[in-house]
Amino acid sequence: MAATRPSKVVSRTVTISTRECFAMQHAELYHDRYPEPVGKTYGGDPARWYVVQTHQHSESLAERHLLSQTFRTYLPKRRRTVRHARTVRTVASAYFDCYLFVSLAAQQSWYPINSTVGVRRLVMSKGMPVPAPYGVVESLIAATDEDGILHPDILLRPGQRIRIIDGPFSEQLGVLDHVGSAGAVKILLDIMNHSIPITIDRDKLSVIS
Repeated sequence: MAATRPSKVVSRTVTISTRECFAMQHAELYHDRYPEPVGKTYGGDPARWYVVQTHQHSESLAERHLLSQTFRTYLPKRRRTVRHARTVRTVASAYFDCYLFVSLAAQQSWYPINSTVGVRRLVMSKGMPVPAPYGVVESLIAATDEDGILHPDILLRPGQRIRIIDGPFSEQLGVLDHVGSAGAVKILLDIMNHSIPITIDRDKLSVIS
């Protein structure tokens, strides 16, 4: 009887970046509906997210036509209330008006995108599409639920340094203390060597990297 050869065990080390860890920590809150191109390949090349500018109110139209061409897309949305005559209804619309994201690899042809229905152009520089910074779109994806709704409050974490960009405290620096569920956050401002708590709308502050 021939001797049985032992099976060969192959081991490898997997390195996970800080941004990937951030995305994984938040991804467990929601279903992974959208593809994350970092680490994915197209013909052996790693993919990146790029910004697509669309015609007004044509974000979903552009996304449908891009998907029909097998492009990977990400269109974050928000819920808003629409009042017409005596009716009130809640609809989902693009979070960033006239913009969505598409995944492309280095050797993947991007020319068809600019001629796609609903698309105005890819955001470009010196005749080439400009990729979004690593981790930015992946973080947005991790904060998007299964209905495509982006929850920006997930991107805000207590302890973050922030800058107020609008209102009477404009340009003041502070520390994020609490994220509320009604569109407001509580921050601590350093004024005259004292921490003063204030509550402010999310859209009036920016996070300091």
